[in-house]
Order: sequence, then structure tokens, then C-alpha cells
Amino acid sequence: MNTPEPKVFISAWGLQTKKNGKLKLKRGRQFEGLLSILRKLKSAPDQEVRILLLGLDNAGKTTLLKQLASEDISHITPTQGFNIKSVQSQGFKLNVWDIGGQRKIRPYWRNYFENTDILIYVIDSADRKRFEETGQELAELLEEEKLSCVPVLIFANKQDLLTAAPASEIAEGLNLHTIRDRVWQIQSCSALTGEGIQDGMNWVCKNVNAKKK
Repeated sequence: MNTPEPKVFISAWGLQTKKNGKLKLKRGRQFEGLLSILRKLKSAPDQEVRILLLGLDNAGKTTLLKQLASEDISHITPTQGFNIKSVQSQGFKLNVWDIGGQRKIRPYWRNYFENTDILIYVIDSADRKRFEETGQELAELLEEEKLSCVPVLIFANKQDLLTAAPASEIAEGLNLHTIRDRVWQIQSCSALTGEGIQDGMNWVCKNVNAKKK
């Protein structure tokens, strides 16, 4: 007799700013997804796995997160605060934090560095004019003490566009080969089509497990 699969609920939360400056949490719908990632995480029971998703504005972070969560990606608006997707099943918990990438928001990124297990950095491969800017932001993240030795996955996003630079070119331009203090990977992907995302997340699962040992 087969044991029934536990039902997994993922709660979506968005942070919005009121006119008076106060922040209001707004709960989204419940949905199922990300279970395939969760199954691969061999962390200790009741242990949280925290993934931080960063990148410049318009890099495709929220679209990527919605793809992972099997949500509709036809209407995406810029993230003004943060989105979080959480999965719980059989004592395991996976949190993915998507933080807005606008310049005015970036100074607040450091508020989310604590206890990060994996850093995912998303780059718009077609926006060559901002390669220097995104490279500088990534370099600063890698210098952060709270992110020391945290494995980093760079998603070279928007590979569905003809103007997209290949991942190898981006890696060379950002001098990724000089990273010595942690494991890293650059993965070509398209958040729009979903291509390459699963390969990247397989790497994430492998390196979360290695970090937890």
C-alpha cells in the first residue's frame, strides 16, 4: 500500500509601501509547487533552507521565482519590497527571498543576508549596458561578511532573446574565475520559457546539502 504524498502549501507574501510610509504585508493565494526541489534537500528535520534571490531591477528575478512556484507569469510588476515563497513538508522548510533590485532598494539588501544558505544572482543577459553595474553589485555582495563562503548561482537570464550574451561571455566579463572563497556556477536560463532553471536548481540542491554537512 502506497503512503499518500503529503500536501505541500506554499504561501506567497508581497511587501507593499503605504502612502504614509508604513509597510503592509499582503497575502497571496496558496499554491502547490517547488516540491521537486524540496525532495532533494537532505537537511536535518525542522531545518530551514534559506535562498536569497538578488539582481538588478528588470533582471527577471520575480519571473524566475514565479516559474519555480508554477505561478502565472503573464503579469509581472517590479518588486518594490520583497516576495517570499515558502515550502514545508515532513519537517523540511525552503524559503526563497526575492528582493527588489531598484537602486533605492539595494542598500536594504543587507537586512536579508543573515543565515543565507545559497545566493542566487540574476543577470539580464541582453542588457549589456548594465553589465558593469551588475558586476559591481555582485562583487560587493561577495565581499559581505554575512555572505562569506555562501555558494552562489548566477542565472544568465533572458537567453530567449537574440541579443543575449552567452553565459561564458558574462562569466569572463565579470571575472567569475577569480572567485576562490566559495563554490559558484553560472547557468544560462530563460525565466520566460523555463529553460535552464531546473539545471540551476539541481546545482542549488547539491550545494545546499554540501554546505549543511
